[in-house]
Amino acid sequence: MNKIVLENEYLNIVILPELGGRIDSIIYKPTNKNWVWKNKNLKNNFVSKNSNYDDNWQGGWEELFPNDAIEEFTWGSGLDHGELWSTQWKVESSNSKEVLLSTNNLDSGTIFFKNIVVFENNVEVKYEADINFSDYFLFKLHLAVPIDEKSEVISDCKKIEKVEKDFGNIIDQQAESFFNLKKDSGYFDFGYLNLQSNRVSVKDSLNNLMELTFDNENLRYFWIFQSQGGWRKHNVLVLEPASNSRKYLNDAISRNTAKKGPMHFKCNYKVKFYNE
Repeated sequence: MNKIVLENEYLNIVILPELGGRIDSIIYKPTNKNWVWKNKNLKNNFVSKNSNYDDNWQGGWEELFPNDAIEEFTWGSGLDHGELWSTQWKVESSNSKEVLLSTNNLDSGTIFFKNIVVFENNVEVKYEADINFSDYFLFKLHLAVPIDEKSEVISDCKKIEKVEKDFGNIIDQQAESFFNLKKDSGYFDFGYLNLQSNRVSVKDSLNNLMELTFDNENLRYFWIFQSQGGWRKHNVLVLEPASNSRKYLNDAISRNTAKKGPMHFKCNYKVKFYNE
C-alpha cells in the first residue's frame, strides 16, 4: 500500500492515498505525541464503498461528502458517510513538505483536489471541488483524535445541541464531561456546537496541544462526536467542521443552512501543534 510521508523538524505525517487519501498519523516530534486516533481492532485495509462505515472505521483524519447519513440524490444513493472515505485518491505531485491528491472516480461525478502542506509545527489542508450535480450536499471534516487519560476541549462554545435524540449520555445529563474527557469513563455523545469563532483546541494530560482553525465561510458549523469508551469501547474525539448545520440534509435545508450544487467548492483548515 502506497503511503506519503511529509516531515520536518517538528512533525512526521503519514498519508494513505489509496485509503480515502486520509491522514493516518501526525506525530509531534518534540514529545512523540501522535494526534491521530486509530482503531486498534482493525488494520489498514481496503474497504468496499458499500460497506457499513462504523463497522469498518479504521480511524484517521478524513472527509465526508456529499452526505453523512444515507441520502438519496438525483444521481443515485449516497453511501454511508459519503463517498470520499472509501475511494482511492491519485497523487498528482508530492515532496517532503507537500502533497496534492485528486479523485475523479466518484459516483456523484464530483472532482476533488486536496493539498496537504507541512510547515514548522503546522499542517494546512486545502480543498477544491467541481460539484456538477444540482442537489443539496454536505461536506464535513472527520478528524479523529485519541482521548488521553485526561483530555480537554477548549473553545468559546455558547451552546450544545444533541445530534441524535436517543444517542449519547453526556449532553443532557453531564454536560461538563463533553469538554473534560476521561479515557474509559463510559460517556459518549454527538453534538452541534454553537461557536463564536472558528477555533477549537484540544489539550491532553501531558500539556500537548493542537489548535484547529477552519474556513468560516464553507466550514462555518462545528460538530463533535466523542466516545470515552462508552461507544464500541473506543476512546476517540472527532472534530467535525461542516458546511451544513445539521446531519440530515432535509433538516439543514429547512433551516436554510445547506449548500447546493452545482458550484465550485473551496475550503481549508489548519492545525498547529505544541506543548505548554
